[in-house]
Amino acid sequence: MNSYTLPRGCIAIAVASGLFACRNTDRAVGNAIQKAVSAPKRPATIEKAHWNVVRQVYAGRGFKPLWTKGGKPREEARQLVATLCGAERDGLRAGDYKLDGLERAVNQTFAEKKRPSVESLAALDLELTSRFVHYGADLLVGRLAPAAVDSGWFIKARRSGADSVLLVAARGRGFDGMLAPLRPKRADYDELARALAGYRRIQVSGGWPKVSSGVARGSNGKAVAALRKRLEMGGDLAATPKAGATYDASLAAAVAHFQRRHGIQVDSAVSPATLLALNTPVEYWIRQIEINLERYRWLPPDFGSKYVLVNIPDYHLYAFDGGKRALDMRVIVGDEYGNATPVFADSMSYLVFRPRWYVPRRILVDEVIPQTRQNIYYLADNNFEVVDAKRGSTVLDPFLIDWYAVDTTNLAFRVRQKSGGANSLGLVKFMFPNQFSIYLHDTPAGWLFRQQRRALSHGCVRVERPVDLAAFVLAGQDGWTDSTIRAAMHPADTSASSKSVSADTTEGRTVRLEQKVPVYILYLTAYVQDGVLNFRGDPYGKDAQAQARLGASRLTDRRRCEEIARALSR
Repeated sequence: MNSYTLPRGCIAIAVASGLFACRNTDRAVGNAIQKAVSAPKRPATIEKAHWNVVRQVYAGRGFKPLWTKGGKPREEARQLVATLCGAERDGLRAGDYKLDGLERAVNQTFAEKKRPSVESLAALDLELTSRFVHYGADLLVGRLAPAAVDSGWFIKARRSGADSVLLVAARGRGFDGMLAPLRPKRADYDELARALAGYRRIQVSGGWPKVSSGVARGSNGKAVAALRKRLEMGGDLAATPKAGATYDASLAAAVAHFQRRHGIQVDSAVSPATLLALNTPVEYWIRQIEINLERYRWLPPDFGSKYVLVNIPDYHLYAFDGGKRALDMRVIVGDEYGNATPVFADSMSYLVFRPRWYVPRRILVDEVIPQTRQNIYYLADNNFEVVDAKRGSTVLDPFLIDWYAVDTTNLAFRVRQKSGGANSLGLVKFMFPNQFSIYLHDTPAGWLFRQQRRALSHGCVRVERPVDLAAFVLAGQDGWTDSTIRAAMHPADTSASSKSVSADTTEGRTVRLEQKVPVYILYLTAYVQDGVLNFRGDPYGKDAQAQARLGASRLTDRRRCEEIARALSR
């Protein structure tokens, strides 16, 4: 293959030796690009996963070079390299984008005292586009496919549409215009990315001081000074130049703030759990933020105007309306021993007041039948009744069943719990039909909400304030108010009725929502709320799984980045 050398500055006139005039440079490079993308084999420097999109990018622009003009790097090329080298701002890793190979390609193309060839310009343009596609895909949908790292994540990923978004982005005006379609549009993502930058600054400064055990209210000295410094660095305490070294009321309030945002029992004392979190290296929290930025990239860009969000590690439900938080409450989620609540999204379509509970088969086989074998009165004591599996209206006499001979692989009956205040679902359940049979519901065991860690259910989500949640989803519908909701939960206390409520002798009273409400059940262990960075525990071990797949963090090679930038500026 002939190699054509371009004159420095593209000021020469085309001559028989094969030199191109400035106005023909881009056309010549475009021809070389077209030849490369039409070849049966892709260039060895470009990953297979990105090659098809790279080819489509150039086909869509008539094979014109994207990153060079007139034989020189465009400003967009320099901005791309700076963005790749700063990938850690979004919890990504510059090392993933093969900066070593890019450095070689740039140096070979723009070496000092050497005029770039058409082929080298074309090859460099292809490599830069490949890096843009790789980085753009990571920013758009994440480094990892959710299903590959989290078996309990069922929110549909956006990967199927990523290629088309990347193609649109490549046609953007200026580098900012190219990047804009790729960045997550969520304000909470940006807030978490800014928090990451703050923690990286702490890392660069050497981290925070170690806090000694035994420090307590009223104590003073170096241990208290270290605690004060640690809280100042974490943003829990305003820095005061003349602050004393005494564990006073202001320091106690700062400890409480630290505990609150770390999901630790708030008592303003340096408890063992608090001490452990205080002395956890900043690198650990950085990795946790990185993992959760990745999770944000797995989420839909917009949840809508009105929706309900449950954050499993936070054991909290939040309801939003018009972009503002309208409601929050504690919840109980599935335990980690085979009953983990899955991560998914669906739409709430109806409520059931005073529901009956049909015991799921697994609970029936693992718990109810063994208990009944030991004590036949277990059913009556817990308000259970046995019904025919095919004819649910037929109630069976449990004394006529040989419970020891029951074939648990082919049950001829079901067990349900009668409605009422003692029902396991409480007095209302919120339904968003899904493949997991997971829903939100009331509970008679209200005392459990006082526990700090609330992974205690069989998978469904128990809500602390069901009346408030019902009022939120029913707002503006048929005159529903707190009083009418309570009347539906306690019908003996009122004769109130609503045209949306229908009596159902088998399933309680059902209310169809005129407007479905999206429900998102998420798993976020680091997030920013009301401007405050929060961390939570990892009850299902999902952070550990993600970290294993992401691998250890690697510092960006600043020397290499500087060398590439210098070569592109020659």
